[in-house]
Amino acid sequence: MVTGRLTWLSLAGALLPLGVLVAMTLARTGGIFEYALDDVYIHLAMSEQVALGGYGVNMGESASASSSILYSYLLAPFAGFGWHHWWPLVLGIGALMAAAVLWARILQVAADFGGNVVMLAALALGGPLFLHFQAVALIGMEHMLHVVATLLVLNGLLDFARSGRIGWMLVVGVIANPVLRFEGMSIVLLACGVLFFSRRPLAAVLLLAAAVLPLAAHFWHMSALGLDMLPNSVNAKAAVTGGGDRGGGGLSERLIFSWIQAFVSPSGRMLMVTALAGSLGLFLARRQIKGVWALIGWMAVLACFGHVTLGSVSEFYRYEIYVWSFAVGSFTVLLAQVEFPSAMTAKLAPAGVVVAVAYGGLHYPIAAFQNIPGGGAAIHAQQRQMGIFVDDYWQGPVAVNDLGHVAYRNPYYVLDLWGLASRAALEARLRGSDPLWADKLAVENNVRIAMIYRHWLKKHIPANWRAVAQLKLTIPRATLGGNIVTFYAIAAGVDAELVSKLKDFEPELPSSAELIFLNAGQ
Repeated sequence: MVTGRLTWLSLAGALLPLGVLVAMTLARTGGIFEYALDDVYIHLAMSEQVALGGYGVNMGESASASSSILYSYLLAPFAGFGWHHWWPLVLGIGALMAAAVLWARILQVAADFGGNVVMLAALALGGPLFLHFQAVALIGMEHMLHVVATLLVLNGLLDFARSGRIGWMLVVGVIANPVLRFEGMSIVLLACGVLFFSRRPLAAVLLLAAAVLPLAAHFWHMSALGLDMLPNSVNAKAAVTGGGDRGGGGLSERLIFSWIQAFVSPSGRMLMVTALAGSLGLFLARRQIKGVWALIGWMAVLACFGHVTLGSVSEFYRYEIYVWSFAVGSFTVLLAQVEFPSAMTAKLAPAGVVVAVAYGGLHYPIAAFQNIPGGGAAIHAQQRQMGIFVDDYWQGPVAVNDLGHVAYRNPYYVLDLWGLASRAALEARLRGSDPLWADKLAVENNVRIAMIYRHWLKKHIPANWRAVAQLKLTIPRATLGGNIVTFYAIAAGVDAELVSKLKDFEPELPSSAELIFLNAGQ
């Protein structure tokens, strides 16, 4: 099969669903494109400070709110421009197209080994959708770039297995992986392991050093700023660090929690089944798949198990896409090398792969067509409106627990009670020993009101905070953390002022949200 044909099929499979998702989002938001996750605005807010020589979301206050070392720096050159908020979308679509081309190149390797033409055409056309590429591109985060870096590694390893040469794709992919996402270090270690056990130890060590040096520089920078080496978002979520999302207890308890979560999540189950099926296939075909090829297969198996154990398989299925695409690509190429005992088996096995990929990844297109338009509409109705209220009406410091829109293009101080942009808040929340920690931080930073999800911080809300109103969605919350944001008056005597400004703001609300004034705000 001609490489160009697979490439065009893959690009069509990537861009056509993308166009549909964008159109659906615009239809739900009244013609205003909105990202389906508010997290992208954390990166945008950080990039504003990076462009000014800082690191955080508030002027003069260092904070590691971004889960990616590199991404905020990629956004920083265009901070201050009116179209700055479109740059993540441009990067996402560009990365989507690059991933489609790299995906086609992997399939071409399978074709060179005699892979089933129909199967490869189906994987080229349907692969991007069932690998969740379009949705990951449209959320405006670093994940699609991470997928590209991982596919570069796989392409580089396939080239190495065929020619024995270490090309630019492997080098670039290895260096880019951990600076885009910390879990990319697993791909680095495993790829260097493939080189090491392929009798290229010096190359493995040099490549590992090239990947580690940027991490070391980042950790030194964080230490110089007085911050933890890992971002607050990682500390809040990761199994190893014991963040609030993974429960308490020791390391073993947190790892057990991760495996339980993997069984609950369809994405986690998919990775586990893929790893188990891949292990069985590599064992049965051990006489045909040898050397570097076998190492690549076992790398995919270990990457799946590693992510299930240490990574996340929730949050809109965006964290595990890099390893899912690596595993599917690896096993597709390896399957093409297997000589089956009968013609019937040779036909059924490739068809089984297509069915397995489509069935295993079916939750991805379902999530995409539900959450991209729905999430965009919900973000527009809630988080964007909160940002408008602070910028145009309240015009002063504010406390939140879901950082993003409110912090972007906002000259006023934002106290992040969840702790992604505040180390003090994260530590106080996780300790839970001081019932007044939130009030103390608010007073310290001259914050007079809060806009929070009550159910996120219910045991941490000080008794003297007075709920005066709620911003309630009239549409499904989709990717949001809650459908009701409660406005609290923190400082004494601020109740009437907050209610007055909320009433001034109320006519600007879209029909997808409403303000409900509580007893204190009547």
